[in-house]
Amino acid sequence: MSELYIPGNEFDLSGGDDVRQNNVCVAQETLDVQAPDVPQEETNANALVYSLLRGRAADRKRPEAGDNQDAKLFRLLSLSELEQAIVNISYYYNVRNLVPESALGSFQISGLEDAGLHYNPETFTIEGVPNHLGTFQLTISFNIKGSPFSKLMNLKVITLWKYVDPPADLPFPKANSDSAALIVDMYRMRGLKNVAAASVRGRSHAYDGKPRDDDFRLSFHEATGWYMCVVSDGAGSARYSREGSRVLVEQMESVFSDVFSSSSFSSEVLRAVETYAQDCDDNAFIRNCTEIMVKPLKTALDRTIACFEETAGSVEGARLYDFSTTCLLSVFRRCPRGWIVFTYNVGDGAIAMINDHEGYAAILCNPDEGRYFGETRFVTTEGVCSEDNIRRRILVNYVRDFDALILMTDGVSDPKFESDRNLHDSRRWLDFYRELAGEVSLYGCNDELREQLMKYLEFWSIGNHDDRTLAVVF
Repeated sequence: MSELYIPGNEFDLSGGDDVRQNNVCVAQETLDVQAPDVPQEETNANALVYSLLRGRAADRKRPEAGDNQDAKLFRLLSLSELEQAIVNISYYYNVRNLVPESALGSFQISGLEDAGLHYNPETFTIEGVPNHLGTFQLTISFNIKGSPFSKLMNLKVITLWKYVDPPADLPFPKANSDSAALIVDMYRMRGLKNVAAASVRGRSHAYDGKPRDDDFRLSFHEATGWYMCVVSDGAGSARYSREGSRVLVEQMESVFSDVFSSSSFSSEVLRAVETYAQDCDDNAFIRNCTEIMVKPLKTALDRTIACFEETAGSVEGARLYDFSTTCLLSVFRRCPRGWIVFTYNVGDGAIAMINDHEGYAAILCNPDEGRYFGETRFVTTEGVCSEDNIRRRILVNYVRDFDALILMTDGVSDPKFESDRNLHDSRRWLDFYRELAGEVSLYGCNDELREQLMKYLEFWSIGNHDDRTLAVVF
């Protein structure tokens, strides 16, 4: 601690016995007792702090309120902790409440960055949105009466949320979070893509002790180069939707694993791509590719519904609709002159392709609202699994390249885009991608990829506390 000399007659701590203490234990002595060999006219501020902590100052009158320099300095010597902050809630503290006016110009504070805060020297305020729980040690320093002074203080960041685990005996248990990564081309030498995904339980579910309803699966078939990504959001109103989302993503993974192993699927798609390269007939190309995808999707959805019905039959009181869940799927691979990308969706959430180098982004799904405001459809909704309905939901894109293909449940899309109109705004997707890339290093050689993606999903958005699942192809 730096030294600060204050003449005794300028730092008035004498008086009666009405003293308020702040985390400092003070003995019943008087300030007339000086440290040995310390002149009265050159009282050391460090010695005063030492005396306070050792209990050598007492019988002091509470300093007068207002902008009294001695009163503020006395309060500063007494305090060991600033007013506590709440994680993800805006924090604002005016240091004028603590530091004498004459010292504000030289006031500095370090350690705030660890808590997600910063000091604004123009307004003399500590401000920001704390993003980490814990107790953070700060160092404050300033000059007063021509001498430097420094002091250590703590800032505690707390949370008002509860994180309650689901009951141990709950049917169809599921982990509160999950993540995975497929590193296919670590150094981007072969022109292939990598994939990462994460899923976290929403704060509202954690507060109520409910399980995570979202799920996902990623797969890559090395022999043929086909990728599959699927994310699913179990309906909040359905009792066993957590099991519904798990069954759906597993069936999609199983069916497409078999499909990719089949030589006919790849040959049919590549034949359609070659034909398109020759005749450039967009409509024929989309029609041909769509028909290729209908059969495997129909198989996967039928198997999913069959599993729901079988499970419902073994659980007392369960019905098919208790397993209601959404589906966001992308199947894609590299071709001789680009990438063929199939997408399919039932329900809300979003799929989008980003080409940041060209400043372009496009949504690859149709937000699937029901008959009423705020309603969505699920794979259990009547008619969704018919071939005609499946055919209408398939989108086909053939592109030279892309920077990212993103799939997200509405726990991410609602707070980040807020409306269906914004989901169709290319600029909003570019902004989202740049924000994501700023917090998650989208490289195959990133050993912290999964952890960074999980941490990103902890972002705060008032009123948006649903489960969050995000899959990124890059």
